[in-house]
Amino acid sequence: MALRALRIATTVLFALALGQAGFGSGLAASLITRPKSEALETAHLVNAYLVVTAVVVCLVASLLLRRDEGTSWPLWFAVALLVVVVLQIVLGKQRVVGAHLYLGVLYLCAVTTYCSYAWRHRPASDRVTTGR
Repeated sequence: MALRALRIATTVLFALALGQAGFGSGLAASLITRPKSEALETAHLVNAYLVVTAVVVCLVASLLLRRDEGTSWPLWFAVALLVVVVLQIVLGKQRVVGAHLYLGVLYLCAVTTYCSYAWRHRPASDRVTTGR
């Protein structure tokens, strides 16, 4: 049950992170071509808080998985993602655009990795030792 919750949560996080990249790239394009899109800026900000919420849900699912199976990597990965997304919000609000864009690309890569590893095929020996 905890693994299924983590898989669903990471998939939602992945979808939100992809959307965030889309909102961010549209906003960046509007900064170049002018006028700046207030709607995209608002969508980018609101979606950032949805990403934070999804990471917190991943963190809770990771805690449940650790309790059930003793697996701790998803928990530490979720903690790192939470720290980085909060840093991203701070960088965005402070208009540190270069660092915000660079870290955003790395964040999307990390979320992709997190989701991929949550959905990875588990070897039969792993299922036997955990009883699943």
